[in-house]
Amino acid sequence: MTAEHTPRPEGWKALFANPYIIIPIKFILPLAIIPAVIAALYLTEPYERFLIISGLIAAYFVPPAGKETIIPLAIIAGYPWWLITAVIFLLDVAVSLFVVWNFDLALKIPFIGRLIESGMTFGRNYTERQPWLRRFSTIGLILFVFFPLQGTGAMNGAILGRLLGLSGRRVFGCVCTGSLASCLVFALGADVLLEIYREDPTLGIGILVGIVAAIVAAAAGWLMHKRRLRERRP
Repeated sequence: MTAEHTPRPEGWKALFANPYIIIPIKFILPLAIIPAVIAALYLTEPYERFLIISGLIAAYFVPPAGKETIIPLAIIAGYPWWLITAVIFLLDVAVSLFVVWNFDLALKIPFIGRLIESGMTFGRNYTERQPWLRRFSTIGLILFVFFPLQGTGAMNGAILGRLLGLSGRRVFGCVCTGSLASCLVFALGADVLLEIYREDPTLGIGILVGIVAAIVAAAAGWLMHKRRLRERRP
């Protein structure tokens, strides 16, 4: 079939096939999600509570803060679990969508470009240390976003998905799945633990200490395992 007879998209398909239209949309839409979330909170929350949750949102973008700290703090401050889950999830959606749609363009933006380059370095080093990620890329990417380890999260998850060669849709789906699951675990867990503490402070503190001890023990065991593997290598 010659170029003259190649069917061209019509109607709305032609509109979205136009790069002068779709490129600005892909750049602006993810960035618009964050102010839209903040505006919705401003309209629905009392001003003092809006200031608190706005501070938590700002802190979420500053390492080493993450879901494991921001969500429990929001629950303690009195926000319902579903609200902070929705807020943090939408922030992750915005970040991952921006990276997936604008990866090459974002590299040219001074501050964002440096963040993405550091994320690429982290992703390359991480995949070298965890070669199973390339064999189980989809599940591995979901777990990468789900577990609250230093350097993981929506942005580095989207970058890692690109490095693994996954399609944009699959990367976005993996990041959203891992993010939503992680948000629900932390939000519901913190909500239940807070209710237990209100009913029985001793039991609540005991459960919290047990959880922290289990996490520390698991991390220590993992580090020892990695050290043994390095020692076995010739």
